[in-house]
Amino acid sequence: MLRAIAGHALQENLAGALVPAFRAIGASLGPDGRHVIYSTGNRVAAAASGSEIARRVCSDHFAARLLKETLVDAERDLGDGTARLAVMAGAALAAARRGIAAGAVPGQVAAALVALRPALDGAFAAERAEAIDLVAVALAAGADGALAQRLAEAFAAVGGAGQVEVVEGREPGVALDIRHGFGFDAKPVGSAGLDAMGPVHLIVANEVIRDFRTLAPVIEGFARSDKSLVIAARGLEQQALHLIERNRQAGVLKVAALLPRDAGPRAAEILGDLAVATGAVLVSDHAGVSLETLKPAMLGRAETYRREGSLVALTGVAGDPARIAPRLRGIEAEIAARRYLPLDREHARQRHARLAGLWAELRIGARSGAGDAVAQARRALASMRSACDGGVIDGGGRGLDRIAARLEARPAGTGSGATAQAMLLAALRAPGICLRRNSGAAGPIRTAPVTDPAGLSRSLLDVALSLAGRLAGLEGAVIRH
Repeated sequence: MLRAIAGHALQENLAGALVPAFRAIGASLGPDGRHVIYSTGNRVAAAASGSEIARRVCSDHFAARLLKETLVDAERDLGDGTARLAVMAGAALAAARRGIAAGAVPGQVAAALVALRPALDGAFAAERAEAIDLVAVALAAGADGALAQRLAEAFAAVGGAGQVEVVEGREPGVALDIRHGFGFDAKPVGSAGLDAMGPVHLIVANEVIRDFRTLAPVIEGFARSDKSLVIAARGLEQQALHLIERNRQAGVLKVAALLPRDAGPRAAEILGDLAVATGAVLVSDHAGVSLETLKPAMLGRAETYRREGSLVALTGVAGDPARIAPRLRGIEAEIAARRYLPLDREHARQRHARLAGLWAELRIGARSGAGDAVAQARRALASMRSACDGGVIDGGGRGLDRIAARLEARPAGTGSGATAQAMLLAALRAPGICLRRNSGAAGPIRTAPVTDPAGLSRSLLDVALSLAGRLAGLEGAVIRH
């Protein structure tokens, strides 16, 4: 049965749907927080992040679904902080409900929040520090001490322009490999080829290669001289594959034949990066280069080739820096253009780091909870990147509390303006209140120094206020009764 509700009844209905989720997520905040335990199949798991808790506790009520979707989107876009976001949104929504009940107009509250942005920008700038303790940032993002140290080591090794790739490893413990040279993800073609060779020459083709007739003398020359060859292409079929297999099985040719793990346009991007990195001329009909025109001098070169699972690493690549630099700039433009498309943005960041030779791989060993540790490390890395990009504020809610104090000193105004300011102050103070409640402390928390990325904190605040404003501004709804 459906019925329409509005006014106070609607707000009470929203509170009933949202308060359980806000409480569960708030209780998880900080090192003293509590996780949500749930069963999945035959095992028991714990939900620790705000988005994961929302997935487990949010009902099918439209407001609860909106909260869950907002947190999931924020985790995808920002990488960390979804518990703080939910806590901020809950406090701002409660302040908005009080103000609207006292006569504030929802549309005017939204405009008043926009008018507060310059003052908020100034308050954040006054609290922001540029000196960054990466370990403190990782700790504030939930990493334990040992993991925070390894993350900081990896991040320092590759720099802000580099990339730390976190994967689940096969061996226990945490292993860090600082990579040098170019890397890409690929799968071998045909029977198992050599996993390590050097030095190597490379044929790189953004085509499906079916026939090596014109290159047979080149390949036979490699076999006679005991040189190593890597062939990377969109596909390798028919006569071409048979020629390689026949020579490889006879033990006369050291060769690795590879296809990019990505498909479509992404495969073309990776093959183009590989050609530029190694100094190869890319075989491509679009570029007007065919196998028939390929000469030995047009092959790429690298000092070493190693394949570990799907990862191919090449060191001592012979690419011309004058060709690599503009390609890096083009990828940087893609990163900026795809800033609202997280998967595309991360793919472009990975390409940039691997082409620049600024990347590291952190493997978290196969053990109970390894998947949780991988997710935790990725959230911490997102915070570290944000901190390097935009500075930090004091963590543990202290920086946000001081920003609130700066804004509170301004005249609050009346009506909608006062409600907007109350929402903002409540959102800023909510994380500190939750952290103190979870730790059992009545006053400021006395812990080791932690810091929060200023840009991430500001983004979380903006999303929280937007969500609270949308929910508080609802004038009516049709619900199932």
